[in-house]
Parts: sequence; C-alpha cells; structure tokens
Amino acid sequence: MLKRVAIIGAGISGLTVGYALTKKGIQVDIFERSQSIDEFGAGITLSKNATSLLDDIGLLGSIAAKGYRPLGSYIRDFKTTKVISSMKLDKNFITIDRRNLVEELFKRSQELGCNILLNNTIESIDASKGIVNSSSNSHAKYDLILICDGINSIFRQSLFGGQKPKFAGYVAWRGMTTKEALPLYEGSLKANIYYGPGAHFVHYPTGLDDKINFLMIERSSIWTEESWKLEGDKSDFLNRFEGWNKDIVSMLNSADKIYKWGIFERSLPKKMFSEKCVLLGDAAHPMVPFLGQGGCMAVEDAYCLSSLINVTKDTHKALTKYDQLRNARCKWIQRRSRLQGIFNHVSSPLIVPIRNILAKFTMKFSVEKLHSYDLITELRS
Repeated sequence: MLKRVAIIGAGISGLTVGYALTKKGIQVDIFERSQSIDEFGAGITLSKNATSLLDDIGLLGSIAAKGYRPLGSYIRDFKTTKVISSMKLDKNFITIDRRNLVEELFKRSQELGCNILLNNTIESIDASKGIVNSSSNSHAKYDLILICDGINSIFRQSLFGGQKPKFAGYVAWRGMTTKEALPLYEGSLKANIYYGPGAHFVHYPTGLDDKINFLMIERSSIWTEESWKLEGDKSDFLNRFEGWNKDIVSMLNSADKIYKWGIFERSLPKKMFSEKCVLLGDAAHPMVPFLGQGGCMAVEDAYCLSSLINVTKDTHKALTKYDQLRNARCKWIQRRSRLQGIFNHVSSPLIVPIRNILAKFTMKFSVEKLHSYDLITELRS
C-alpha cells in the first residue's frame, strides 16, 4: 500500500491528484518550481466527463461557484454571425478562468493537508528507487512519483524518451474582454464558435467579474518564436479579421492585451509509467485544443490513478490498468481533436457549405458522445 507520493508540478493534474490522494490518507508532497501559483489568464472548459469526477471527490461545488454555466452553444458564420448549428448544454458544462480553477485546487489541497512546496525545482529523480532530489537540498524517498509538469516536461524526455513536442501547424491568439463588449445578439453570453476562412474564433464567459475569454486559431506553417507564448501586436491580430463581422472586430478591439503562441502536441509514450514514475496531464498527452478537452483529460488522469491506487494493494497492477485506460482514451481524444481542427479550418468555397451542413446535423451527437464518457463506470467494469 502506498504511503508517500511525490508530485512534480502544481497544475490541474498535479493538484487534482494531490487532493484525491491526500483525501485517501496518503502523504503527498507537490513540488512546484514557480514562487507562486500564477497561471496565465485564459479560459478553460470542463465538460461532464470531468465535472462528474470533480463532484465525486468533493471539488465541484467550490470550482463551479467561480465559473459559469453557459447552458448552450452556437456555431456561427464569421461574416453574418448567422447560426449554423446550436444545442443546449446542461449544468455539467462549466467555463472558468484557468487562474481561478488552479487557485481553487491549490486552496482546497492545502486545506486538506497536502504539502505544496513552491519555488522548489526537481534536480534529479531515481525512478527505480523513488528518490527525488530538489533545489531545496531535500533528498527524499517516495513510493510513487507523479510527473505533472506540462508539455515541456524534462522528466518525460529523460525517463520515457520518445518524440519531443511538435508544432501542430496552428497559431493561437487569446485575450479577455468584458460582457459589455459582446455583440448584441441572442446567445452571445453562451459558448460561441465562428467558422471563418482558414481560422475559427471562440468566446465564452468565465464567471467572475463578467470576464469574457476569446480565442482565435489560424493555420500556420511555422512557429519561429523562442517562447511558446508572448504578447501579440493588437493591430496584427485585428488584421486577421478582415472581412469578419464588424461587431466581433469591435469586441476584440476592446481587449487590453492580446497573447499569441504556437500550438504543439506530443504523442503518448508506449507506457505512461516507468518503474516508480507515472505521467499525467500534458506531460503525457498534450493535444490540439479543438475539442476543449485538455483540462478534462488532466482531471480524468488524476481521478483514474487515485481511484486505482485506492482499490488495490498491488501498485504495479494499478499502474498497468491506469496505462491501459488512459493511453487508449487519450490517443482517441488526440486523433479526434486533430480531425476537428481540419473540420474547423475549411476554407474552400466549395467545401464550406458541405462542412456547415455536417455541423448542423452532427453537432449534438458529437458533443454528447464526447461529454458522456463515464470513467467512474469504466473503473467498475
């Protein structure tokens, strides 16, 4: 039976699994190299496949209180804003500012007794012995080490090998505005997606302070910047909306700052665990964001691993089951996300009408299939 676990990275997967394991009576140390939990301000969506898990471990109530339930989603034309397709969303679908989500996970984990060590960089790991050496000169031994340090995880490469993060052929632009800047049409306070030529645009409320998150993704053959994220030039950003609806452009112009970054992905390793080390979240399976499932996969990973550890004293058996479930699931989501990216960015005038007809008749089925995945039931089978 596990008694002591180290977690590298205090993001969504690290904090969620830390909370869940601490709740089961396991001693948890979370190592975070930053001096504070200071996430990039951006919106994130949590659908039923994740919110049902957060509810089961007692986290959903306080998270939902800081988020927003849009209760509906629209796909629109970029020029006319005419609705191509729409559907209702239930209360299980939440939009939230990523900062508020991580801050709440951090707070709840600390209150429960999880030991979160900020400004603490991991210098080395002995995967066979479970030994972690950190910048605070600690030399501690653990029964299990969970690697949750994101897409550029150093230990993913050194312990699991395989492909490095690869540019996916898209550049994203993101910003925040307020409810007052939204276009004045029905449904503007719900989740809205606009199909444009070679690009798509999304906006939705994030909960607190009437903030609206927006995101535009366009195709790009290269990403040459050294940083994965940097502040973008607003005029350059607005130029990309030439020919788009003037109310959308006005909303975008109201944002104080615009950020841009290249979108990268990484194939899953052959196995998600090696000796006493386990991969979770973007350290294992960063993906293109066209299904809004990146945060959900992190929550699923955390819930799956903590549940399996709870039901068996055989750690290797638990990790093998974790790998079987999560490797297959996340590979499917990655593939499905890539296909959605192609679908969203159709630009041929001949194909666009066909794409829009498909969207009209398949949106509800596709979304419900995606959100209805039930990890709790799968773990019981």
